[in-house]
Amino acid sequence: MALEERGDLGPLLLEQLREQMNNLSASIQLLSPVVREKGGEKYDPYLAILNQSLYRIMRMLGNVEFLQLEEGDRPDRLQGSLDLAGLCRELAAQVTPLAELVGVSFSYEEEKGSLLTRGDSRLLRRMLLELISNALKAAGEGGRTGLRLAVRQDRAVLTVWDDGPGLPPPDSEPAGLLDRPSGLGLGLRVARRAAEAHGGALVFEQREDRGCRAVVSLPIRTPGQAELRTPSMGWDPAGGFSDLLVELASVLPYQAFLPGELE
Repeated sequence: MALEERGDLGPLLLEQLREQMNNLSASIQLLSPVVREKGGEKYDPYLAILNQSLYRIMRMLGNVEFLQLEEGDRPDRLQGSLDLAGLCRELAAQVTPLAELVGVSFSYEEEKGSLLTRGDSRLLRRMLLELISNALKAAGEGGRTGLRLAVRQDRAVLTVWDDGPGLPPPDSEPAGLLDRPSGLGLGLRVARRAAEAHGGALVFEQREDRGCRAVVSLPIRTPGQAELRTPSMGWDPAGGFSDLLVELASVLPYQAFLPGELE
């Protein structure tokens, strides 16, 4: 049977790309200490560029694999509870110094110090990082971004905002934000699907003064006492690497991927 007639061509290609990516990762890990020992720190920028390229490939493959999963196969079943406020607060603390590397200030606001709900913490982190990555890119050097957690009746409202140029003109294509050539498409689709997996929705709004905000509205599902545990997707798209560096790889400078920074 010709390859073009096979319905599993996409998964086969992804599997082969994943295999080559793993080979590249192993080669970089073996090569880095040798290069540093023989050539010294002057070669660190080149190793950093290699590392950043690997993390970018990792992000792209993870997004494609997630979006290709069938509805019933996606690892986004909600079976545990988490503190959404704690998750946001921890993520903001981790993102802030990385945003400074881009020359962007990042702030966090919350209405409640604790907000228990049911959900998948890893998938929610990924959703927020996709939105934060886009916000950092839109804000640009000298810009401002932030994350805000609010509660509106029985829903948690997560807002990722920036003071960049804002949304595309109203006469542009409806899907323009998802298909912009700067690489926003896959990440925003992942974020939207992650919100939908939690029974929520993701919308984009123009800010009153300048910039854009991505607003995620999630139902608050009060967990039972027997469910108080950290949920897991059972699947790690980052392969054990830092999800922060993977999801922000397209906006961070190569200095974030220097061998000493990754140790």
